[in-house]
Amino acid sequence: MGKIVAVGGGDMREGETLPIDREVVELTGRARPKALFIPTASYDSVEYWEGFQRIYGGELGCETAVLYLLNLAPSRPELKEAILSSDLIYVGGGNTLKMMRRWRKLGVDRLLEQAYNRGTVLAGVSAGAICWFSYGHSDSMA
Repeated sequence: MGKIVAVGGGDMREGETLPIDREVVELTGRARPKALFIPTASYDSVEYWEGFQRIYGGELGCETAVLYLLNLAPSRPELKEAILSSDLIYVGGGNTLKMMRRWRKLGVDRLLEQAYNRGTVLAGVSAGAICWFSYGHSDSMA
């Protein structure tokens, strides 16, 4: 089984969650973990990805990758490879409802469950914290 780190708030890009982010990386047990960032909830924000690269790649020494899912439709094998080859998966905040609808359509939710069962560390803030659970509160419909 993997581990879930659900971050309640703070801006990872500004270093506000750096102590938590360090712990997330430590939980992988690897010196240079493969960290996958999924920014679906933030409408595949490039700026969010750049912040993730700066913190998780530069500051924390991870090998980083991004999985864009809104304007691109990766094949099932591409999705499986990206998700199941990662030591750590971080989901950014934003619109929970839009993210979950897209994930279900592509089967990403099921692949993330497989990753968890294989021991992958799953983390995220806001929508990225809610997504790991069966129930949660979101203002996505407001």
